[in-house]
Amino acid sequence: MPPRYDDAFKSGAIKMVTEQGRPSKEVAAELGICVETLKSWLKRAGFQPGATDRQNRIDKRQRELEAEIRSLRKQLAEKDEVIDVLKKSVGIFSKL
Repeated sequence: MPPRYDDAFKSGAIKMVTEQGRPSKEVAAELGICVETLKSWLKRAGFQPGATDRQNRIDKRQRELEAEIRSLRKQLAEKDEVIDVLKKSVGIFSKL
């Protein structure tokens, strides 16, 4: 007979996938349950497991791209400062 899980355990597993954005496979492996079991819980809770995993991947990629954009903007600002300093030094040296 398959193991029985209480509602708190099931809702916790569902939240790990839906709210924390973790892949179903990863959550199932961490909790020691079958992926198909977790997917059936998601379906019963009104989520589409494939769509949820796909959306989680999209959200993760978007967060990565936003972090990369912030990093690149910071680098660009630093380069702009260097260019400004060089322009000022050229002006100073051309007066000599």
